Amino acid sequence: MPQSVRKITLGICRVAVLLALAGPVLALPTQAWAAPDKNAQPAGGSGKKKLLLFAKDPATWHIVKGGGSGKLVYREANGAFTLTAAGLQPRARYALVRVVETPAGAQIVAKGTSDPSGKLELAGVWHNWSKKFWLVAGEDVAGAVGGAASLKAWRPARYLFEEKPLGVPCDCPEPEEP
Repeated sequence: MPQSVRKITLGICRVAVLLALAGPVLALPTQAWAAPDKNAQPAGGSGKKKLLLFAKDPATWHIVKGGGSGKLVYREANGAFTLTAAGLQPRARYALVRVVETPAGAQIVAKGTSDPSGKLELAGVWHNWSKKFWLVAGEDVAGAVGGAASLKAWRPARYLFEEKPLGVPCDCPEPEEP
């Protein structure tokens, strides 16, 4: 597939997801922003996988050199995960979301607040390790952890995006973490 057609197709898919998520937001009760669960670390042994997240240029979707980044380490067997990210807005709220393009939708995996230096640690349990994972600005998404996400704003320059969708064959296999 020519590169220009691939870029257009990717752009159309992203727009479709955004349109589906950006529908009217119903009034939701105020939700507390949970601190990272320090006890939910992945257990030792084999089976750990990782997904890298990066700041990307919204015009080209290329990784921004020196931009924010994160590493999501998870175990499919028990669902335990940790996310460590840096280069984020200091003292800002963030939500880790799982994004599905067909049918369009998203779920909130975890929420937290970055520290004064722009670092964030999240941990917990999640059982559906497929599709896309994004770290988005907390004020741009509505919903409760474990539930459906509704995108209220689109500011991709503040987000981290997956290196590749999980479960999709490509030349970049999901590596096991040592």
